[in-house]
Amino acid sequence: MQLNINTMRQMAMALVGAVAVAACGGKDNGTETPAGGGENVSVSISPDRETMYRNPFSGWVIYSGLGDGLSDNFWQEYDNMNSAIGKVKVSDYANALLIRSYWSQAEPEEGVYFWDESCNTKPAQRFRMLREGARERGLKLIFQLRADSRDLHVNACPDYVRTKGAKGFESTTGSTKVWTPYPDDPVFQKCYEKFLRAFAAEFNNPDEVDWMGSWGIGKWGEYHACIYSTGDETPREPVFDYFTDLFLEIFDKVPVCINFHKSIGTGSSDKTDPDSQRLVQKGIDKGLCLTSGAFGMHAYYGSWEKGFIHLQKWKVPIHAEGGWVRASHSTTAINNDGYADWAAVRRGEFDDARDACANTMDFRYNSNIGMGETWSWFNEAFDLVQEAIRTQFYRLYPDRISLPESASAGAEVSITHRWHNLGWAYCPTNIKPFEGRFKVAFALLDATTGAPQNIFFADEARPCDWTYGTPTSYTTKLKLENVKAGSYIWGVGIVDCSKKDLPIGIQIAAKKEKTAGGWVKLHEITVK
Repeated sequence: MQLNINTMRQMAMALVGAVAVAACGGKDNGTETPAGGGENVSVSISPDRETMYRNPFSGWVIYSGLGDGLSDNFWQEYDNMNSAIGKVKVSDYANALLIRSYWSQAEPEEGVYFWDESCNTKPAQRFRMLREGARERGLKLIFQLRADSRDLHVNACPDYVRTKGAKGFESTTGSTKVWTPYPDDPVFQKCYEKFLRAFAAEFNNPDEVDWMGSWGIGKWGEYHACIYSTGDETPREPVFDYFTDLFLEIFDKVPVCINFHKSIGTGSSDKTDPDSQRLVQKGIDKGLCLTSGAFGMHAYYGSWEKGFIHLQKWKVPIHAEGGWVRASHSTTAINNDGYADWAAVRRGEFDDARDACANTMDFRYNSNIGMGETWSWFNEAFDLVQEAIRTQFYRLYPDRISLPESASAGAEVSITHRWHNLGWAYCPTNIKPFEGRFKVAFALLDATTGAPQNIFFADEARPCDWTYGTPTSYTTKLKLENVKAGSYIWGVGIVDCSKKDLPIGIQIAAKKEKTAGGWVKLHEITVK
């Protein structure tokens, strides 16, 4: 039997498509189908495994604070950090700046806040310096607030709260007595809620804030070693519900994290409580994300934490903060935990973060730069800093896209596309602040300027479904309505639907040429 050229071409395309789908090993929601009056052309895309992309809830996080321990030369020191490869700019490796703040620093007097231009306290000056420096370096902000004074030399709670009648307890740090309100005290809750609502009015803004830390009660603000007014743990769950509901209400545009551990809301710091898993899961079900301040510590990030976090894999984003601190933990302490040196500690934190599929990791701060965790990462474990950027944080790209190179205006066309996530962490477009916000889109780009002229959504392609080692394929049918005849370039991107002009919201890790706006250029198309 003699075959004409078109028949041979169709058979070859069918064979290639069948082999590719069989080889992908992932989900396949359709087949490659030419449509719209012209044949599809297959475009291959190479992954970019090196570039650091500043995507939402992803990457290294620089730590800072507003107390006297923060250097006045913070940015200068971090822009000239010694490393294993010479001087580096730390912000070139990071996505966000985390600012730890006590409530009393953020609101030194009732109704006066550190973001007000009229507030000129030293913490307010430091905040402005950090905020401006973050903007200049393209970093989002993260906040961790604290209302518990234990282990501090100042009150974390503003004095006016006690004056208004809030009840609490005293503790001693060195020779300094400090006061902490009971977390179930109604006066404290009323004052704190007023402050938090004012804080959210300023910072519930995804253009500036990447995510929010948890509510800052309990020792170190991590909601353990809690002391309630009743003398027992009766208020535990009501307090948990009050603060989780409040934070999720007022911070509805940015993710909110809760510390997860085995003694949540109890009077203990390390005792396994049988109800902790239920409470943390309750918070997750409400919409909370997760963080822990004990990664790498075998006693505090052990079987309970690892078992619990395994249940959350690729369901909720996780921030991994290490627990060991070079400036305050001795060599003997880390040796007793199984680490030979600080390079091994960094490896332990990295391995725990990888096992948890963590979205973000920490560059913690010390005013003595040479004793800080950031210095340690860049000098004792720089290979892991780079490895995390390459393979830990989510990194999304389509390796093959089949689309038409000609079509009629108004016609329905079919695009087949296969996506990969090269990172262990997942892209959390499933969490409430991100729901419906980030969408895969194809665009007809102006052939000269690269500006999108028409944008079409692939709603079935959800970035949160793309996990490490599992390619995912889709076939999307688009109708070229309201498209003018002419020559265009197909583009693909993950857009931010919360903005009117639909800019790229999540960068695609592709080596292929991109427009100034971030669209990946694919192939020419002529619309008739």
